[in-house]
Formats: sequence, structure tokens, C-alpha cells
Amino acid sequence: IVMRLVDIRALILDYGGVISLPQDMEDVDIILRMIRVEPGEFEKVYYRLRPSYDSGKITGKSYWSSLLQACGRDPQDFDLLHLVQADVRSWTHINPDMIEFIRACRRQVKHLAIISNLTRDSLAYLHEHCEWLALIDVTCFSCELETNKPGREIYTTCLERLCLPPGECLFVDDSTRNVQAAQNLGIHTIRFTSFTEFLGEVEAKYRL
Repeated sequence: IVMRLVDIRALILDYGGVISLPQDMEDVDIILRMIRVEPGEFEKVYYRLRPSYDSGKITGKSYWSSLLQACGRDPQDFDLLHLVQADVRSWTHINPDMIEFIRACRRQVKHLAIISNLTRDSLAYLHEHCEWLALIDVTCFSCELETNKPGREIYTTCLERLCLPPGECLFVDDSTRNVQAAQNLGIHTIRFTSFTEFLGEVEAKYRL
């Protein structure tokens, strides 16, 4: 039996862990040495405070000030801007295979989009250093919309901007929660685990 491929008019990608590589642990180690906090304690606080930073409700300096206080450190003892920059660096190692795929897709798929939880500081870095961003038609970044995945609003905003029904869109994310939220709206999805597996699933199921 030959499975009929699903026609896709918009490919929607996550940024962190899909377009970029997963957070770089060497960069994280540099931060841990700077602030002298144990990895387990750091990770808990890092992600607990992150939603407000991702949604643009607080600045990078405020985020790091709160994180340091939660870890029993005095923020005045640290260069907060340096910590912001180190954190941005950890999330901005781009996956070259995915960029090549985006360039190839640009010639065949009607729309390319991004839905991503991303801080204003990381977004500023992308605008300054990543020329591939110009290949994307629609961007829905949490810091600009002030709402994060897996909340429904960021997905519906993207669909509205694309002017497409969910059944004509394919969303790719490395987070099960974020993929499930898209599925709940009727969007086709792939949970990203590796570029090779992603490419295989696209070619087996979809026509871009």
C-alpha cells in the first residue's frame, strides 16, 4: 500500500533545539563557574524563572538578578550583562543541516514560519547575526507576542498570519508538550529528535 503524502503549504519550525542545536553545555559550565552554583540547583531556578523572560515581561538583567538571588547570591557582585551575553551564546549555536534544509525548502514550500519561546536578547542576536532569518515569512516569538508555548495563542496567531487552516501546516518542535498543543489545534506535527529522523519523516509523510 502506497501511503498518500499530505500536502503542506506552511512549514513551521521551533528555534531552540530545531533550528539551533540544544543549549551548549560548555557555555552553561562557563556560567556555573561565574556564579559558583551547583548544576542541579541552577537548572531548577533557571527554568522556573524562564517563562517571564521568554514572554518579554522582564529584562535579561532582571532575570539574572532574580536567578542569583534565588541561588543565594548578591546580584551586585556580578556583571549581569556578561551573564545575559553568556546565556544568549549558549542558545545560538545553529544547526547547519537545518539551515541547508530551510534554504532548499524556500524553493518549494509556499510559507516558512517560526514559533519559538525566545528572549528579547536572543532575538536581537538573531537579527544581527543570522542572515537566514530573512528566508522566514512569518515569525511568532514569545517575547514579541508576550505569550509562550504551549499556550494556544501563539499557535493561533501564527495560523492567522499565514492565512491558512491548520491542516495545511506542519509544525516541528523538540518538546512533546509543544507538539501536543499544536496537534490539539489540528496542525500536523513532527517531534524533532535528530535531523536525520526529521528528514526521513518529512519525506515519508509530507509533500512540501
